[in-house]
Amino acid sequence: MHPGLAALDAAKLALARAAVADMDHGPRALQLALDVCLACGRCAEACHVSLADPTRRFLPARRAELLRAPFRHGRGPDAAALRLWMRDFYECSGCRRCAVYCPMGLDNAVLTRKARAVLHALGLTPCRISATQEASEIHGNNEGASEAAIRDIIRFLEGELREEHGAAIRIPLDEPAEVFFATASSEIMARPENLMGCAVFFHLAGIAWTLSSRGFDAANFGLFSGDDDHMRRKNRLLHEACLACGAKRLVIGECGHAYRVARFMGGHTSAPGLPYAVTDIFTVAASVLARGGLRLDKTRNPRPVTYHDPCNFARSGGVMEAPRQVLAACVADFREMTPNREANFCCGGGGGLAVLDTAEGTGRADTFYEFRMKVSGKMKIEQIRATGAALVAAPCFNCLRQIEQLADYHDLPVAVTTVFELFDRAARR
Repeated sequence: MHPGLAALDAAKLALARAAVADMDHGPRALQLALDVCLACGRCAEACHVSLADPTRRFLPARRAELLRAPFRHGRGPDAAALRLWMRDFYECSGCRRCAVYCPMGLDNAVLTRKARAVLHALGLTPCRISATQEASEIHGNNEGASEAAIRDIIRFLEGELREEHGAAIRIPLDEPAEVFFATASSEIMARPENLMGCAVFFHLAGIAWTLSSRGFDAANFGLFSGDDDHMRRKNRLLHEACLACGAKRLVIGECGHAYRVARFMGGHTSAPGLPYAVTDIFTVAASVLARGGLRLDKTRNPRPVTYHDPCNFARSGGVMEAPRQVLAACVADFREMTPNREANFCCGGGGGLAVLDTAEGTGRADTFYEFRMKVSGKMKIEQIRATGAALVAAPCFNCLRQIEQLADYHDLPVAVTTVFELFDRAARR
């Protein structure tokens, strides 16, 4: 049982009741999602979960009713309902594909995030997500890495770059620069090849850039838990780092939800009148490539490659063409998944699901891992298999982890990489 369930008392249930009642004063998108659902079923036809398993509990409109009903009837959820919320609102990845196809333009992800916010206020967020937030609050990054550890990693990676490219390719830290670069700390700690590829790009493009020892991590789990205060506090670190280095651009690396939060939701970095622009590494690279001058060798990436559109980059961020333009310059055989771009299927690990293995407090014998492998990831693994690709470029660490696990679980002989790992390989001489 999740420890928070045992701590539920009348005061906490009253808090849940008040939070549900207060939705009447929430954002217009939330009010619309509460009020005007036609129950037409179009969301079920779009949802990767309900397409994989049409069991009634997986229908988006049915899940949304778990929040609509107590709101309409003026009562809050009891302990049994909250236990159900812990399961069902974490079986929605918040991918927002339903909103693309809904005739009323309703976004069930708004309801999912609101329900998660209520759970979070009661201490009922899944432990892996809440522990990640806590590490970030203490250390400024989700991995809990110290500044000394980051400096050691960067020096090591610079040595690797020198050996691979025969050039002094730097990864600047806390320096004045035109570009402040921030990515997911997991990309630096668990997938440093991606940071190396980004460093190679900045080096070849002649762009003055820097990381920050305090604000290098743009990944923001407040989006997943519904904790807006954490989301803004985390994003303030990026804002302060931009001001400290005098950056004209905040460039987010291969992390879709980091880009979405920084560009549209983060408060500090999405406020009007900023002295810097907020963009992403793909858009910057595509612009440089369009001007010419970068020599890349596609033959260094001969295996067939497909591209996974992360939901937060594509549907929620509008970043769809630039990654493809970078890949077109880097790989010899590119193959599209179907569908793609804003119609893509979620990998099944979005909304923080990729870090969840157990279903805490739900009384279920199975786990979120089994759900991710058998249900939420089913449409994605079928898409990948249909391309015949040997490599999947997945520019999001959650997507990358989910797709790696899917390939292993389903015995699909495909490797998962990032766009700038492929760039790095194409740039070598």
